[in-house]
Amino acid sequence: MKSIPFIDFGLDKDGQDWQTINDGVMGGLSDGIRLLQEESLLFKGNISLENNGGFSSLKSPYANYDLSDFSKLEIRFKTAKVGEQFSFTFECFEQWYRPYFKLPFKSTSTDWETQTLDLSSAEAYEVGRKMGIYLSDDIKPAIIRLGFIKDDKKTGDFELEVDYIKFLP
Repeated sequence: MKSIPFIDFGLDKDGQDWQTINDGVMGGLSDGIRLLQEESLLFKGNISLENNGGFSSLKSPYANYDLSDFSKLEIRFKTAKVGEQFSFTFECFEQWYRPYFKLPFKSTSTDWETQTLDLSSAEAYEVGRKMGIYLSDDIKPAIIRLGFIKDDKKTGDFELEVDYIKFLP
């Protein structure tokens, strides 16, 4: 198990092995890229709803992440537009069609901001549909991948720059 209380993005830091996965894997036309900045990770691109598209994601490598000791997630980030929504994701399966958990957050500024989110608010989704199941202490030890997703069905450019992710008790 890998305990991950702090992920600090930037050159010579964390994020080199994170990768983007776009809706093109299912025929969509959205695109997103990952760029490492000096002190952050930039995730940006364009969302298209054409061809049943509508998402771009940024994913950590697969590992056994032990979140048992944590109840909150702190993210320091900024976006290009006020009110831009993203979600932090938790995956328990390698198969894309299996349920995963999503914890939404929305920018309130275009400057750096820090938000603290309750892990228990992360809701399970299966192929984009809510399942009414929330991230619990029983599920936390089964997390194998973390990430961000832009999937709010709003077309156009997006930009999320992340300084760090910190898990809190």
